[in-house]
Amino acid sequence: MTAAYPLYLRTVLRTGKSRSQPAAFALNQPRRGTAYPQAIGTDTPVFWDVVFRFTPAEALVFQVWFTSIINRGIDPFTLPIRTEFGLLTHTCQFVPDSLLDTTEGGESFTYKATIMARAQIIPDGYADAAELIVGLPDWPNWAALLDQAVTAEMPT
Repeated sequence: MTAAYPLYLRTVLRTGKSRSQPAAFALNQPRRGTAYPQAIGTDTPVFWDVVFRFTPAEALVFQVWFTSIINRGIDPFTLPIRTEFGLLTHTCQFVPDSLLDTTEGGESFTYKATIMARAQIIPDGYADAAELIVGLPDWPNWAALLDQAVTAEMPT
């Protein structure tokens, strides 16, 4: 069973977070002719470099959770992460190469780590509406009008 990040603790800092993701394709170089892309797969993980900042009491809770609940970072856990789509809960795992570098600064503890999620979550509806989102300039202003038109004016 996947453990949940303690929701009463502060989540990752927005200013100290970056995301990277490997390509879902490789560029094959034939002996003659031009290179061509070849799909590797659709299951590409997402990596976030994150920073947690806690008070001493919160740092104690975080250390107990990290050590006892998720087995010193070995076990996966769920963590709400802010993306372009808002705050979404991802199933994550710590990457061992950058595991919790800690800095104590006065009355705060700062932890840096890299976490990995199996994939970037895109909420339902966005993939289906991709043509509209990409095709309409300033699409957020059209969203309410389109929703009304599709759900109320155009019955199925």
